[in-house]
Amino acid sequence: MALLPLYAKALLRNPWALAPVVLLPLLALAFLGRGEAVAVVSLFASLALLLPPFVLALSVPLLTLREDWAFWAGMPQSPAQLYLFGVLGVGLGFSLPILAGLALAAGLLGLGSKAASLLMLSGLGLLWVWVALAGWVGAGLEPARALGVGLLAWGMLVLAYDPLVVGLAVALRDYPLEGFLLSAVLLNPLEMFRVGLLYALEAPVLVGPTGYLLKEFLGYTGGLLPVAVGLLAIGMGFFGAGWRFTRRDR
Repeated sequence: MALLPLYAKALLRNPWALAPVVLLPLLALAFLGRGEAVAVVSLFASLALLLPPFVLALSVPLLTLREDWAFWAGMPQSPAQLYLFGVLGVGLGFSLPILAGLALAAGLLGLGSKAASLLMLSGLGLLWVWVALAGWVGAGLEPARALGVGLLAWGMLVLAYDPLVVGLAVALRDYPLEGFLLSAVLLNPLEMFRVGLLYALEAPVLVGPTGYLLKEFLGYTGGLLPVAVGLLAIGMGFFGAGWRFTRRDR
């Protein structure tokens, strides 16, 4: 447990880790006067685009230090357990400035308590998905390769996801793709967060292809499915990180 606050403090010693406290309120200014639902979803979409490389760039070098691997390997506790406490510490360190920045952004936007709570919870869920992924890639790869794999995941899940899903659905519309498309939707917790956020804000008109697929095949019109998918993704990320770290030749 001692590694959790140690890694949180190590992350926060990097002045760039405090950037969200300033940048998120500034970003929120772009969405003033657009209505609560549009402002919250737009800010979340911007966060989904900007947060992953920020998390990966700051956390991967911290989690891949060879000196720490040697230290963990010599401890009586499980090295994987110690590594996971380090990942949790990194997540805690990120959570503080992210929550502070989102709270300031919600105040500038004049959000009600429901919209502000949804923004902060969805932002926190988004953060922990990428912390778990950073822990997974950092457990088994060299720093440069781990960062490259993490950025590839960001490109696939955030930048290329919608065009790929829509393109496949259009190009192969004469084939029974329901199972494949639904699997692709459920494997992306980021899109699930966005759709769940829209339904919670009662603005489902903006759900896009992911929301359409969920409604068409699962009858989803709101609920805790995005939360369950997000928790499953985070849990699998941490489980995979521990498993990879135990198998790594340190």
